[in-house]
Amino acid sequence: MTGAGMSVESGIPTFRGKDGLWTRYGQPPMDGFKRFRADPVGWWQKQVNRQMDAHMVELRDALIAAEPHPGHHALTALEEAGALNHVITQNIDGLDLKAGLQNLIEIHGNRSRLRCLGCGERESLGDFVPVEPPEPCAECGDTVKFDTVMFGEPIPEDTMQAARAQIDLATCVVAIGTSASVRPASGLLWIAKSQGAKLIEINPFETKLTSICDVVVRATAGEALDQLAEIFATSAVQVSGDIAANE
Repeated sequence: MTGAGMSVESGIPTFRGKDGLWTRYGQPPMDGFKRFRADPVGWWQKQVNRQMDAHMVELRDALIAAEPHPGHHALTALEEAGALNHVITQNIDGLDLKAGLQNLIEIHGNRSRLRCLGCGERESLGDFVPVEPPEPCAECGDTVKFDTVMFGEPIPEDTMQAARAQIDLATCVVAIGTSASVRPASGLLWIAKSQGAKLIEINPFETKLTSICDVVVRATAGEALDQLAEIFATSAVQVSGDIAANE
């Protein structure tokens, strides 16, 4: 499971912490989804005309400019090596997909998609940014919004079920760059631990999760994952060599 600390190395600011958006601008209202539901058209107009809160303008600009860093590419390498079964990310930046990751659950959505609030139908936007509020869903007629989960909005049921299914299968979960404080996503880590999975934390800082982890690595995502991918690559070459020698 990856959190905001995974995206920091790509130039995307966190919300909390010393240089976090909320630290500098103040914490925004926690009823964003309720406000959207009350006036979807007004919300979209603010997005188009850049009349959002200042912290959201900064975040959006950072997301547009961001590119995957070595840690993202390391996850892809680990997946290709068969050492990584699935990634659950709390990030909305889509950088895992840009890096080529295949088995991914974006538990808080993806900024480059639209999602129907009724049937859950999703549509990819790519780099296109709508200049008008989307039409109601062609499938069910309900309201369409960005796929990203807003404050006060439930995690889409299909996404939450998929994430829980992967946690139930896991024998080892690596928590990368997450403060483990955003529910319900962070709760999955405690569920994994309660079901006997080993927990590994990769984070430069102590978190709420640290005390229950089996292994703690005090490093950034890029540093630790790059080394981890290299270890698996070296091991794979050695195993391949041993097999060839035995033949």
